[in-house]
Amino acid sequence: MRAFLALPLLDPARDALIRLQTTLPTGRAVPKDNLHLTLAFLAEVPDTVLETLHDLLSSTRLPAPAITFTGLDTFAEMERGLVYAAVRPDPTLTALHAKTAQTARMAGIALPRRRFVPHVTLTRAGAQPKGSARDRLAAAMGTVAAIPGFTARTLCLYHSTLGPSGARHEVLASYPLG
Repeated sequence: MRAFLALPLLDPARDALIRLQTTLPTGRAVPKDNLHLTLAFLAEVPDTVLETLHDLLSSTRLPAPAITFTGLDTFAEMERGLVYAAVRPDPTLTALHAKTAQTARMAGIALPRRRFVPHVTLTRAGAQPKGSARDRLAAAMGTVAAIPGFTARTLCLYHSTLGPSGARHEVLASYPLG
């Protein structure tokens, strides 16, 4: 099963991000129900391993981080045309990320070790934007939008199903934070 661990967004933040998506000149908007802050992408994981992960997370005390948005950004020179709302990497959020990754590894999931860049993906494009589309997107990167922050109170284990119209996410389990 294709799965990931993420923080769901509160409605005020999600609504502001949806409004912000409409101002972006390129890419396909991530559907409202798919907006989240990923802590660990688990990839394809057998159900038995997900059950072990669930048991471990259910008995683990996890911190409740403050989520503060800092503006729009993109990876490596607009690679893949992905645009995201950047999230300030505060110590509690970093600790939660480290704890979820450690717990996933304890369950037997081989996670790649990479730098954690907290963000919420807003749009995706099949390729890096070119010409005027790139210029319009670069101008949009300077936009600082008023996105309400919040304290995350729940970590969710999601199942992700890929389809012709994009991914569909379903919550498999939720874990209290704090």
